[in-house]
Amino acid sequence: MKNKHIVALDVRPILSSGTDPFAEIMKTLETLSSNQTLLIINTFEPIPLLNKLKNKGYSYLVERPNSEEVHTFVSKMDEKPATDLPEATSEIDFDMALKTFEGKMHELDVREYEMPMPMVLILEEIENLNEGHALFVHHKRLPQYLLPELEVRGFALAKKEIDSSNMKLIIFKKL
Repeated sequence: MKNKHIVALDVRPILSSGTDPFAEIMKTLETLSSNQTLLIINTFEPIPLLNKLKNKGYSYLVERPNSEEVHTFVSKMDEKPATDLPEATSEIDFDMALKTFEGKMHELDVREYEMPMPMVLILEEIENLNEGHALFVHHKRLPQYLLPELEVRGFALAKKEIDSSNMKLIIFKKL
């Protein structure tokens, strides 16, 4: 993939202006020829975008050349993807999960972050979970783009809505 002709798009300035770079990324992808690869330069892995692109027939490769940059290489696949991503993740009862992982939970509050940082932070945290432990997340709402990513990575979820802007999540590795 990376051997093809590279067209670079640094989305960091777009994000710092407060704009979502999705439209610019899609516009750039539409202009690529079959022998070109889009290089998206960012500070995080754009997982919701990658899920959408995968379902639209694109393949991708993510590299982290340093702690400040994430490089995502995107190319059109020769064939359509065989299946779509799962719609939702496995869920269990919140109170049961709370009891099961009592004393074995790391806590993360993402309510004050703007998208996509809550998802980025959650995915980083679950990568570092010890065996038999869970991540307790304070979130503003149920993160829809996160659900299929948890399923793909083998995690389950327990949730409890406290009110319209306060959702509690317990995320753990499926047994």
